[in-house]
Amino acid sequence: MTLQPRFRWSAAMIKVVAYGLFYSGLLALFNRFVNRFEIQRSIGTEPTFPFVQRRTRRNVQILTYHRVNDEYDPFFPAVPSPVFARQMEYLADYFRVCSLGEAVERLQSGDIPENLLVITFDDGYHDNYLHAFPILKKFSLPATVFLATEAIGSRKCLWHDQVFSAFRETTEPCLRGYGRDMPDYPLKTQQERLYAQLAVLQFLRSVDNDEREGWINRLATVLGTERSEKKSRLMLNWDEVRIMHKQGIAFGSHTLTHPILSKLSPEKIMREICQPKKVIKQHLGVEPNTFAYPNGSSNDFTPQIKRTIQDAGYTCAVTTIFGVNTPGQDLFELRRGGPWETHLPTFATKLNWYKLASS
Repeated sequence: MTLQPRFRWSAAMIKVVAYGLFYSGLLALFNRFVNRFEIQRSIGTEPTFPFVQRRTRRNVQILTYHRVNDEYDPFFPAVPSPVFARQMEYLADYFRVCSLGEAVERLQSGDIPENLLVITFDDGYHDNYLHAFPILKKFSLPATVFLATEAIGSRKCLWHDQVFSAFRETTEPCLRGYGRDMPDYPLKTQQERLYAQLAVLQFLRSVDNDEREGWINRLATVLGTERSEKKSRLMLNWDEVRIMHKQGIAFGSHTLTHPILSKLSPEKIMREICQPKKVIKQHLGVEPNTFAYPNGSSNDFTPQIKRTIQDAGYTCAVTTIFGVNTPGQDLFELRRGGPWETHLPTFATKLNWYKLASS
């Protein structure tokens, strides 16, 4: 007997369905359903008949953003400002957006209202102040920005920005002799450069911090680009951080230099976790109590790193592991993610679907 392939929704089909749900008003009904029911699962992860059951506990969604601008840079895509504005307007109308600190308190107490959601930004890019901040103010939305403090108020670039810059600026036709057992990569088209950039980033995340520094220097050499700081200011400065803080934006730690923590020695881990607390307190007068793991996958931190973060006085740590958060969730392994679509109906529909499917 020939097995039939499982049905898969195409992006175009999802967009059409989302459009219909959004503009017909049915999405609001779906949201009510999602807040009352959840997918019924077996001991494993597969849904079991009758597939849905009455919801036993509510959850918290945490969205992750990095950059908001209209540069349309394919090497480090950002959310365009008009798209971000539409998303924030939707969240303001249909979700209860709170600070990460409030969400943690509610997870601990179990007092979670419907549609509770947190907005976060990683790294501390200048465009967070230029473009995202005015939109957040317009809709009175709180957010948390996680700062890689060594790059704040300086011309220093984070290591991944050095990689983006190298592939953006190179005129070399091919990347040869780079990495351990990596093949040659053609670079004649933008798509080829993006493919090579992804492979290089994966390689660089696999090596320790000191070795990564050497490989990034080599990347600049073989691609014929200078290892220099970005000419236009890429990161926030401390005056901007203070202005945002005074108007309700919270700031957390994203380490000093954005290393992969699991690749560091215990002494360096301690420095990357503890020093940013002092730096942020020096500039804002308050000590941050939230932390975001650089890169944030399950391979990027360990139980010992989580204990170090807790011992340093942080109350929670967020990952980039996809999912929602329910009472009882490990507060030092909070899940984040979100729809990345620029099409608002798809963004809104997936946001509700994730709340249902990730229960």
